[in-house]
Amino acid sequence: MKAGRLSEKIDIYRPTRTVNSFGDVIDSYASWKSGVHCRILHLGTPSAGASEFSDDNQEVGEMKAEFMCRWISGIQFDDVIIWNGGHFNLYSILPIGRREGMRLRARRRDNGNLPITGHTETNPTT
Repeated sequence: MKAGRLSEKIDIYRPTRTVNSFGDVIDSYASWKSGVHCRILHLGTPSAGASEFSDDNQEVGEMKAEFMCRWISGIQFDDVIIWNGGHFNLYSILPIGRREGMRLRARRRDNGNLPITGHTETNPTT
């Protein structure tokens, strides 16, 4: 795996649970790994997948992406990838070689129900 091809950076957030002063359990996400170098292999193409469907009389778009990065020990399916202002839910973790790298396949989530702590939405400048 050539480091020069890993030109994008992603942040990985892990789900956390906290209890507020009223005793309610609050689900949120906290930063777990930031600035992970990766390469975008597929983004919304037929091999990665993209679709539209109707959900309660509302058109919903779904975009899938495939990221390739070096081996990340301890990554879980509950983790969320943040790339380019989008939140992606992991659905596939494929190892490359023997702990050399991995392919992460994820679906973009656009509901924004769970807050992500310590992350601000920014538009990247090109």
